[in-house]
Amino acid sequence: MDILVMRGFKKYLIGLIVLMILIPSFVMAGDIPLPAELGAKAFVLKGEREGLWEKSLIVKFPERRRVLSTNDGFVDARAVVNHSAHPELWKRVCQEMKTKDEVGGKVYSRKIQERIAERLGIRSEDIAQMATAADMDNLAVVTKTLKPFVVTALVTAGAKTNALRTGVDEGTHVEGDVPKGTVNIIILTNARLTDGAMARAIITATEAKTAAFEDLKVPSSYTKDVQATGTGTDSVIVVSGTKGPQVTYTGGHSRIGELIGKAVYEAVVEAIGKQNGFRKSN
Repeated sequence: MDILVMRGFKKYLIGLIVLMILIPSFVMAGDIPLPAELGAKAFVLKGEREGLWEKSLIVKFPERRRVLSTNDGFVDARAVVNHSAHPELWKRVCQEMKTKDEVGGKVYSRKIQERIAERLGIRSEDIAQMATAADMDNLAVVTKTLKPFVVTALVTAGAKTNALRTGVDEGTHVEGDVPKGTVNIIILTNARLTDGAMARAIITATEAKTAAFEDLKVPSSYTKDVQATGTGTDSVIVVSGTKGPQVTYTGGHSRIGELIGKAVYEAVVEAIGKQNGFRKSN
């Protein structure tokens, strides 16, 4: 065998061994109450390895749900996950797990997804997942209700290391980046959303996030005296309901768009306040 191939295989094998060591068994950390109309169960699993924490928010459904994820696209999912890990752990796996085809963070996230799927008794491809280095202990959960709609936003957010202003700051990565602060938004609703309505909900949620950044006066981490619009690793997952009214439009002029905007705005403000100490000025 060619010596370069041998070296590559050895590196890959070492990476797999290290990965298995780094992925601990998760333990249940508690349920997160959700409105009954959403028909979903949310809870956090926690693990620790060598003093570095891992925490996964899991939202599980009794049946398949139509989901739009900015990471996975459209998925008929049985669960959605927001996985957080200590920033130092992300640095380690990104260096030690990388292959010639994938960044280490993606390999690590895939293994976490497989571990969670095994625990839930479902296939890994039945999960839509996002990742962050923001602490899951700083999760914000905000529900808005206006008959006949119920909307809940579950948000983790950090903005001190990689906040940027889209349209001003430059991008330097071709593929992938180490998860840093990141704003991760999961939107649940009882409404039966069309695919178009789910796509529009991402615009509404992004506008709400940017409004929160503006009101909190979050600065760009890259350009002096410029206000950030988000971070470079933000993600959104929108989950359609199964029993509520059908909705084809989720823009700001719609009732459900109003609820999405207000829930996401309040949750982003709360999450960034918990994670980084940003507060709205009076």
